[in-house]
Formats: sequence, structure tokens, C-alpha cells
Amino acid sequence: MISKIYSIATLIVASQVAISAQEQINLQVSNFVRPLAEKWAAEYSQTGANVKINFVSASATNDPNTISLVTSDNISTNDEAVYFGRYAVLPVVNKDSEAEQLLNGKRLNAKKLKNILFVKDEFADDDNKKESKAERDLHIYSGNGKLSVSRSYAAHFDHVAADYKGKRISGDDSFLNLALRKDPLGITINIISNIFDLETRQLRSELSLVALDLGRHADDIFDSANLDNIIALLENNNFDEIAIGNAGLVYDHNNTTLNNFVSWILTNGNQYVHEFGLLQLPQKDLAAQLHQIGLRGELALK
Repeated sequence: MISKIYSIATLIVASQVAISAQEQINLQVSNFVRPLAEKWAAEYSQTGANVKINFVSASATNDPNTISLVTSDNISTNDEAVYFGRYAVLPVVNKDSEAEQLLNGKRLNAKKLKNILFVKDEFADDDNKKESKAERDLHIYSGNGKLSVSRSYAAHFDHVAADYKGKRISGDDSFLNLALRKDPLGITINIISNIFDLETRQLRSELSLVALDLGRHADDIFDSANLDNIIALLENNNFDEIAIGNAGLVYDHNNTTLNNFVSWILTNGNQYVHEFGLLQLPQKDLAAQLHQIGLRGELALK
């Protein structure tokens, strides 16, 4: 009996030592990246790395073991970030709403989008000062959160977030869809992973894409509202009417555990970005990110 008790106690102590020796990684990400990050955590646990990955709130970003998401319209905006993918932002309205009827038959180019969504510069040289009915009647909703893609969308059109007309919605950008449900004249912009069903790869049943003037081939692809076809199109083409942002990670590059995980994301975890509604980085940009991790690792060892 004493021998059995001793054996059990030894196993308990050994397991506690193993747990205490396990490295910790805290991930602070917004909801549009959360499913992808959960996939990374599950797959990384199968590599044999003795690491526990936790999901934390923004209040935990001062922890040295934390990796935080950043979004940017420019890959060089944050020199400390390591970028792993891109995201597309599109304007949407509620299906069968007054907003959809108001825009029915119209394909908006970049200039018309700007006029609808943003406050005009009173000093801008614009021959058409008269507001269209869409500009006058639509109710604009934009995100006001720190990680809202409304920020990079505004930058794409040479604006800042404060230039949006209408109401700003706090919290996660998924709340923008809820705002539309309550306002038949509402229009918003959102990341494609928030406006498509990631299981069916089709547009969410309650939403309708705002028609954009992209050219016949691209128009046909967007009209089909298939997520994978749209991702493929946007990875190979640039349109003034569509904002493409970069998703990156900020963390302590002197932390070997974090560096190893982020390196794994770029070399292995990168294969899952399409599944969760994001675009791949161009190969040259992906190679540059890996090179930067290597350089930072060498500096940390000196």
C-alpha cells in the first residue's frame, strides 16, 4: 500500500513539474482571426512543442509572452510586426432592404464609394457638388475598435476613420452586421470573413454585396458571391474599389518560444489562411517576413 501511494505521489509530482516547465504563449487577436488562430494552436500542439497557447484579452498585452494582432494597409507601417496574410474589405447592405433597392442597378466606382462613405473635403476640386440620392439617404456604419478594418479601408481611400459619415460602432466588426439588421437604409464595410459563411463559402443569407465597377470578368465573379473565387481574384488583381489590408503579429522578438511559433505560422500555418477567409501574402513578401525573423533572432543571440 505504501509503495502504491509513493508511486502515485511520484506521478503527481512529475506531472506538475512537466506542466510548470511548459512554455506559455498568449494570443490577443480580434474575432475575424480567432478561428484561424485556434486552428494554429491545435496544429502546433501536434508538432511536439511543449507549449500551451492561451487566448487573452487586450488587457494582457503587457505580458512578455503575448503575441498581438495588428492590421495595416501598408506592410511597412509597423516595422516590428511580422505579417502572415491579407484581408479584403467590401461594402455590404442587408438583403432585400431599402438600401439594396436604392443601389439597385448601380455599379459603384472608387469615386462614388468615397462620396457615399466619407465626408467630402470642402476644398476638393469636385465638379459635381450635388449629392446623389444614395449619398443623401444611405446611413453609414463603420467600426470604431482599435483593430477595426474600417481604419485600413479609410486609408485605402486616402481618408482617416474620423472621415466616415454616419455612426461608429464600438467593439468587434461583426457588430456592424447587427447594425444593418436594425436599419433598412444601412450600409457598412466589413472583412470578407465576416460577410461570408466559412462553411458554405457563400455570402451570409441576410447580406448583399454592393455592386462595384470592376470590369466584366471581375463583376461576374463577384456576382456569383463565392468566397474562394473572390479570394483567388483578389490575390491576383488590384482594384481601386477594394481595400486589401495586411494582418500581422507583434511580439517580443527576443523570446525564442514566440519566434519559433511565428516561424511555424509562416511556414506551416500559412496553408490555412484561405480556409478562414484570408488571402495569402505574395511569396516575395512571405520570404521577406521569414528573413526578418531570422535577422531578429540573430540579433537577439548577440
